Amino acid sequence: MQVKVYPLPFLNDDALDEMGNLEVPTGATLRDVYKKLQVPLLLRPVLLCSVNYEKSSLDRVLQEGDVISFFFPITGG
Repeated sequence: MQVKVYPLPFLNDDALDEMGNLEVPTGATLRDVYKKLQVPLLLRPVLLCSVNYEKSSLDRVLQEGDVISFFFPITGG
């Protein structure tokens, strides 16, 4: 199945297609996406992730077409 990913610039986006979609197996979790995108271990405790624009835990099971975004707890404008 495919999910849409909006990665941060330092994440490995080689696994994404030209539209930003990531192929994951049925039953995949956000933790699996972290592994595919090679999120550095030091950043995992402070990097937040949302699925369909709602903050989610790494154990969330993904569904076809979910939208995944990454962000830090503090951002400025």
